[in-house]
Amino acid sequence: SEWQLIDEELEGQTAVTIWRPLKQAQLEHARNNTITMVELKPKTGRYHQLRRHMASVSGCPLLGDKTYDGGGPAKHLRENGFYLCSNRVSLPHPYFNSIGGKQEWMNVRASLLGDHIKDGSKYSFTEVDGLILFHAEIGVPPKFSEFSWKNCKNGEE
Repeated sequence: SEWQLIDEELEGQTAVTIWRPLKQAQLEHARNNTITMVELKPKTGRYHQLRRHMASVSGCPLLGDKTYDGGGPAKHLRENGFYLCSNRVSLPHPYFNSIGGKQEWMNVRASLLGDHIKDGSKYSFTEVDGLILFHAEIGVPPKFSEFSWKNCKNGEE
């Protein structure tokens, strides 16, 4: 699916989120009786940005969000908790991008570039225009993979 942009200020500060739907199913008590699994990428970091953007701007609160779901029939979907997790992150490496770290990076660069897997999690280092980036990815928590899409109409398992 296509990425969509939310560029809506929060408390007078710029707040930008890009998101896209991944899969959809019919579920009683959800808004319009539909739930959608989404991928969210915050481009800024404001307080409850993802939750607030999805609830107020797109009109689709995150499943189980007691603060922003608007109550009503949605409160019946809170029983299994809140369905939001971050399983991937990319950021500039704090040490290897420092003056002292740049020299050490040159010594270990060959062994660190590329993908590495440890204890079922993946991490990698990349270089982009002289900036050393660290990327980490963990599996989705069991609560997400165990969510019973099969109990939803038109849901995929």
